[in-house]
Amino acid sequence: MILSLSWKNIWRNKTRSLVVVIAMLLGIFGGVMAAGIMNGWIEQRIHDSIHNEVSHIQIHNPGYMYNEEIQYTIKDFEKTLSILDTTYGVSAYSPRIKQFVMAKIAGASSGFMLVGADHEKEVRVSEIHKHMIEGEFLGGEPGRHPSIVIGSKIAENLKLLNYQVTAEKIDSIEKEVYPQELIKKLNDIGSKRYRTEKQFQQRLNEILSPEEYSGYAASLTDYFSFYRMRANLEITLQDEDGNISYPVFRLRGIYKTNNQAFDGMYAFVDRNELGGYLGFGDGEVHEIAILTADNETALDVSERLSSFLPESEVLSWRKLSPDIALYTDFSNVIAYVYIVIILFALAFGIINTMMMSVLERFKELGMLMAIGMNRQKVFRMIMLESVFLSLTGAITGMVFSGIILALLGKTGINFGMWGEGLESIGYASIVYPVVTIENYIWITVLVIITGIISSIWPARRALRLNPVEALRTE
Repeated sequence: MILSLSWKNIWRNKTRSLVVVIAMLLGIFGGVMAAGIMNGWIEQRIHDSIHNEVSHIQIHNPGYMYNEEIQYTIKDFEKTLSILDTTYGVSAYSPRIKQFVMAKIAGASSGFMLVGADHEKEVRVSEIHKHMIEGEFLGGEPGRHPSIVIGSKIAENLKLLNYQVTAEKIDSIEKEVYPQELIKKLNDIGSKRYRTEKQFQQRLNEILSPEEYSGYAASLTDYFSFYRMRANLEITLQDEDGNISYPVFRLRGIYKTNNQAFDGMYAFVDRNELGGYLGFGDGEVHEIAILTADNETALDVSERLSSFLPESEVLSWRKLSPDIALYTDFSNVIAYVYIVIILFALAFGIINTMMMSVLERFKELGMLMAIGMNRQKVFRMIMLESVFLSLTGAITGMVFSGIILALLGKTGINFGMWGEGLESIGYASIVYPVVTIENYIWITVLVIITGIISSIWPARRALRLNPVEALRTE
């Protein structure tokens, strides 16, 4: 009876109860969206970190990690590979040679880490080949010069990202987007090639009106940009004896990930080519990157490999990238902090609603007590009303949030306006929100706790009623 009576009581004043329910709906929606976006970003960052940057596990010579010196290669390479081939949980691995180099091209130079890898093995461990924006990843027939694949940021540093207005580009420009008068002005630029974005935008500023420049300069700069493929890069290499060589590599492809720092630091060449210039034998490598079935499996495999290879240093992704491991551990905690803050604010609305309900029902509550309902049942009824009110708003909010998140999980949320800033710290501009069943269960528990805490004050106020005085209330 108490359950039925409590449910009916919260709908006696529908307007007041609906205000609280809508407030709960919007609050829960905001909290779930914040948690979903945060979880989505963290999952994307963890995935990119493992599949593009560090892999699940890395094996090195113990001395290599101190200063990444060239002479510290993996001991007993053949034994290491035979163990990897027979270790359960290892999905793929890729041996790598790594050397910090300087690259020079006419008018520009840049320093980066040159990674020598085997194409067939590297594409099974890394997803760099999926992020190619120009050309292709390693592999194929070698040309006169060995191939090199660089990040988009390295390409910019080497001034390989150029800008040129061509007749073909003007003919294919979207005439529905750009006014005809503006397109005519673009013909005045001519076919001169500009090596930097600043130079090209200065030229645009000369021929366009202030309004045209403000509205179209950014999109025009992007539209008329292109990479100078098949350029020759002169690389400065130093072997372990201190001998310096200057091999020339031909640009084969350019990749772009969600991490600008990575794109500006790593380039890839064939392992045999790089090993040849450094005087390495086939079994000399600095690193073996390993991929396992999932993140948790990697931790177990890492421990087993450490026991199998005591002479090598075996590091899991948690040790290789501790900041990402920290995100994993605290992502849910941070999400729940948002929810708790929102529920704390909403608790005051529930307290206000229930207090008003109690004050308006003094005479009714006094009559219930007078005909035999004890104070314990009155207290329980008020508590249940608060919990029902909280749950109604929370369930409505979670259903609404679930529908919206299911749609956004497929389409993603585009934060393109802040894309450059996000990519500078390794996050994608398009995020796919993620909320787990566990998140919804914990939110439900927190809502029930909020309802119980919010009902204590109004319920205690009802307990202090004197039935005789309450019956006299008008």
